[in-house]
Amino acid sequence: MLDTIGARPAFQAARAPYLVLDTDLRIHAANAAYTAATFTTEADLAGAYIFDAFPDNPADPDADGTTNLSASLEQVLRSGRRHHMGIQRYDVPDADHRGRFVKKIWSPLNVPLTDADGHLVGVLHHVEDITDLDALLAADDSTALDAAAADPTGEAVLAENRNLRAALRTRGVIEQAKGILIAQRGCTPDEAFMLLVGLSQDTNTKLHIVAQTLIDDTLRRAGNR
Repeated sequence: MLDTIGARPAFQAARAPYLVLDTDLRIHAANAAYTAATFTTEADLAGAYIFDAFPDNPADPDADGTTNLSASLEQVLRSGRRHHMGIQRYDVPDADHRGRFVKKIWSPLNVPLTDADGHLVGVLHHVEDITDLDALLAADDSTALDAAAADPTGEAVLAENRNLRAALRTRGVIEQAKGILIAQRGCTPDEAFMLLVGLSQDTNTKLHIVAQTLIDDTLRRAGNR
């Protein structure tokens, strides 16, 4: 099943980065968006233990990427429920300079994958690369705070940054809902997105509200089991 997911053309063509892991946390598939975001190739990752492929940056004494991702994946495998990690710094090796790492900020989501009999067989690891946005917001916040101190109009920049962060959270909700549909229906990321869009149009409801409702209903059903 895990290899089948990776072999689907729609999986490889998806714009969002996805990684398919088995229960031993070995990589079965990575789509083109994932390899591009991590400066790797499918050949680099195939069969690799995820933390061998992506160790912590040894130059960063505060690096906690492997610790936090490991805890999230273990939680998913133990509970059978998806887990959103929030915002996580997790640098990746620089393909052009051996021994160096590139700073990366991610919004990761881990979703359990089950077979036709409901047995847990792996994890779908999805990330959103928000490195550029994180840097932009940090710089703009600093500028806006200086501006607000000297000029009340600086508050407008802060308000815009808050709106950008709200948009980022909305995108995260949609990606979580996509992950649930992928796990439940065995569909591709693009197919999951189109299901959400169709439901949004049919019910005349904003896409992020449809996504949040799906997440809430899934959690509610899981809690009643």
